[in-house]
Amino acid sequence: MSSSLLTDDELRAVTAIERSCSVVSVLACLFTIITFCTSRRFHKPINRLVFYASFGNLMTSVATLMSRDFTDDVLSPGCQVQGFLIQMFMPADALWTLAMATNVYLAFYRGYDTLHLRKMEIPYLLLCYGLPFIPALVFVFIRNVQGERVYGDAILWCWISSDWRILRIAVFYAPVWAVIIVTFFIYIRAGRTMYENHKTLRSLSSGYTDSVSAADDFVVTKTQIAHLRAEDVAMPSRHNPSGVHTSLSASATVLLPCPTIGSQPSDASYTVDVDVDTMTIRVDQQPRHLASVPDTYRPGASSSPGPVPRRNHAAWSYAKCSLLFFTAMLITWIPSSANRVYSIAHGNRVSVPLQYMSAFVLPLQGLWNAIIYAVTSWSACKNLVHDVRTSRWPDLRELVHGMRPRSKEPAYPRREEVR
Repeated sequence: MSSSLLTDDELRAVTAIERSCSVVSVLACLFTIITFCTSRRFHKPINRLVFYASFGNLMTSVATLMSRDFTDDVLSPGCQVQGFLIQMFMPADALWTLAMATNVYLAFYRGYDTLHLRKMEIPYLLLCYGLPFIPALVFVFIRNVQGERVYGDAILWCWISSDWRILRIAVFYAPVWAVIIVTFFIYIRAGRTMYENHKTLRSLSSGYTDSVSAADDFVVTKTQIAHLRAEDVAMPSRHNPSGVHTSLSASATVLLPCPTIGSQPSDASYTVDVDVDTMTIRVDQQPRHLASVPDTYRPGASSSPGPVPRRNHAAWSYAKCSLLFFTAMLITWIPSSANRVYSIAHGNRVSVPLQYMSAFVLPLQGLWNAIIYAVTSWSACKNLVHDVRTSRWPDLRELVHGMRPRSKEPAYPRREEVR
């Protein structure tokens, strides 16, 4: 396959699309890198992996920004460098998505805490950038019997030429789709677990509401007066060895029945008399309106328990992030994969719409990750906008120490907050 299969106008359109999307992606990568380095607000576990992936996205954008400048001279260093950058960093984005899914798996099923997840970052770096580096470098030195290199004119840019198109499937698209399938099953399993946990939490919340309704027959009355007195007995007792008449007062909180449903919404205060010697209790009811009782003690005033909405929020955050990652992967790889499969199935023929779509989606990897990065850090982004409007910029200490985790707070949130 060569660029001669497209007209000059179509090639110019491809170049314009590639460079426009590459500029957007470069700006998105710079936003991710700069905000992460200058503000601790963005230091979430999933953002750390997006931050590492942004360097690969930036190098991919640099390669796609070169567009077709070197396709006319495939033996030039520029063409070989461009092919190397695309072969190394473009599939690395899919590997980083697998790393994010692996974090979800480790947190859900292996009980990894934030410190253990952070220790996984070095293996992730070696895998995501080291694994694609091997074939990308080897292809620079391979030639066929005619002396042609692997990297050559691939219409969109310099990459694996049509003479080596089997390598495109073997070392690029097949591994990428294998990674996507593994990631897909991880998210499916975690999503099923999340759904089951969500149903369990809903049932617990419903049971809690029922228990609150059942507890409406009781009311906690506060600031009652308990009079503790010994009986007028001449002989000393073990509680009153001197036989002296004593009287004590203290505050008490009493859980007592309130009127049944349908009765008047008034309540009562109670005086509790405790016989110290015989340990008998007498309760005297006195009418008193419930208005003096704080709302937190009123029947039915309690809300659902704290962990339920917190875990529901964590579950929704996970679902939102996984949906965004899958959307980004499908948008990126379906058109480009279809383009390469079409060329193989139709004897190196070119589909112009698929070429345009590939030129549009592949350079935008950095933008997709930046969007996910912003969505998962939406509150931090709003604070950043406020700081920019008020001309408040981080001082030198924050710029220098921005990458360091806080001394009293973990760099990762707890396990239910992993996204």
